[in-house]
Order: sequence, then structure tokens, then C-alpha cells
Amino acid sequence: MMTNRIKSSIPLVLLLSIIWGCERFLEVELPGQEPRLVMNSLLENSDTIRVYLTKSRGILEGREYDGFEYVKGGKVFLKNESGAIFPFAFIDKSNPIESFAYYYLAGYDFKDNERYEILAESEGFKPISGEVQFPEPIAIKEISYRNLGPVESFTSQDLLEFTVKFDDLPGKNFYELKGRFYGPSTTQANSFYSGDLYPRPVNPAYQRDSWTYSGLLFDDVLLSGKDSEIVFRSTFPRDYDLEVTINLSHVSESYYRYEETVGLQNYNRGDFLSQPVLVYTNIKNGMGILKARNTDTKILKILLEE
Repeated sequence: MMTNRIKSSIPLVLLLSIIWGCERFLEVELPGQEPRLVMNSLLENSDTIRVYLTKSRGILEGREYDGFEYVKGGKVFLKNESGAIFPFAFIDKSNPIESFAYYYLAGYDFKDNERYEILAESEGFKPISGEVQFPEPIAIKEISYRNLGPVESFTSQDLLEFTVKFDDLPGKNFYELKGRFYGPSTTQANSFYSGDLYPRPVNPAYQRDSWTYSGLLFDDVLLSGKDSEIVFRSTFPRDYDLEVTINLSHVSESYYRYEETVGLQNYNRGDFLSQPVLVYTNIKNGMGILKARNTDTKILKILLEE
């Protein structure tokens, strides 16, 4: 009798739960949903410094495409350690197919180990700022390579192993190694070969499945101070007179952390069992990244023949 009474009460409980759920609504205010300025900029000694200023999107905001909404009516400034302020100009290169705009400052020479601040403001947004220390230079002492023979999956290419020697700087440091190659064929007229280096480190401690870009980022934990080296491998085609450019950069910690977390986020995308990854930011009152890079470059001539 008691069993039948319990069974008959279950549908009633379910019915009351459904009715109660249909008549009550829980209103939750999601924090931080107001649009914010997003700044992205890389400081290095080049002809022009660029600052990309865009608008953030809320998690509930729908979009027909996954593009950026550029903020075109803002003001951007560079502030150095002495307090001098330099305004950026604005250029809009948008066309009917895509939107593209940025703020720029030409001809500025960054000083090693000095701190710089980028400030940005626009009507309707909170002012934002980012600060970074410009890295001191790193010098490539020597580059050598050896041919390890044909690549099994590409019989027309060889695998080369490079050793880049340099002095690790005092303190805690972060480095980036990137490169490109370009050259004409020695057997076919009007044939050229070009591409990114995609260095693959020999030491497994430097390998990162999560980094999806064409460079190699590493810290100095495993380096030995003076006479440090990084060894990597890359494939090259035969019968091309190649000019190989190798860039070794001393990068800011913000550069390293940003690329690391962006890579992890992309690597975990679509995996519901993985832990969420917050992309590193050093922008106050906003989002994005301000990073810096100081680069030394060496050029090699490589010709692999049959």
C-alpha cells in the first residue's frame, strides 16, 4: 500500500515542478557586458608603430561574421619614461569587402629597458592604457646547419638541423625564433619557392602542440647564460637557390604570455572536457595586449642539389 502511494505521488511532483518552472523566471545580470575598448599593439624599432583599436563583444551578442569592429573616432598616445606624450595619426584602409583601420606613429626610436605606455580613448568608452618595458637587444653569435637527408613524405626535400648560438641576457628572459626563405629554381625558369621556416625544436621541452603560429617561443629556464644555443629542424626543397632569413628576438613577458594563452585557447577550442583558457591581457580598463620585441637578423644562402 505504501509502495503504491509513493509511485502515485511521483507524477504529481513532476507536474508541480513543471508548473512552477513555467511560472517563475530567474533574472541574472551578467557582469562586464558593456562594450570596452580593445587595444592590440607591438612595439619594435620599425618605420611605423601601429595600434589597432576595436570594440569588444559580449558573450550573448550575435554576429553574422567573426570580424572586428574598428573604433575609428578615438585618440591614441605614446608616453615615455620622461613623461613626453606623442599623438598617433589615424588611417582607414577599409573597402567594400573588409574593414581595416589603425592608429600609427612614424619614426619613433625605442630605448632599451625603458618603459612605455600606450593610452587610448574614444567617446562612449572608458579610457584604457597598457604598459611594457622595451627589451634590450639580443645578438646572434653564430648559425650552423647540417643536412639530415631526404624527408620520407617529401622526396624532393631535405631535413636540415640548425644551431643558433647567442648569449642569454641577465635576469628572466623570453625569446622568439622565426624565419622565412625565398629563392629561384636552378632547374626551372620563372619558378620560385618561398615560405615560413616553421622551426621544430630538437629538445622536447621546447615543443608546444598548442602554439599554432610559425615561430618558436621559449624562456631561458634551460639556457646556460653565455654560449647558449637553440637547436631546431626545418625542411627545404632541393634545386632552389634560397635566401634564408633567421630572426632571433628578445620579447617582453606580455608577448610570451599572450601567444602562449592564445595558442592554448585555440588548441582547446571545441573540447568540452578541457579547462577554459583566459587570454593574457595587460590593458587597464579594457582588453587586448601591448607587447614589445627587439630582433637580430641573420641571412644564410642555402642551395641543396640532387
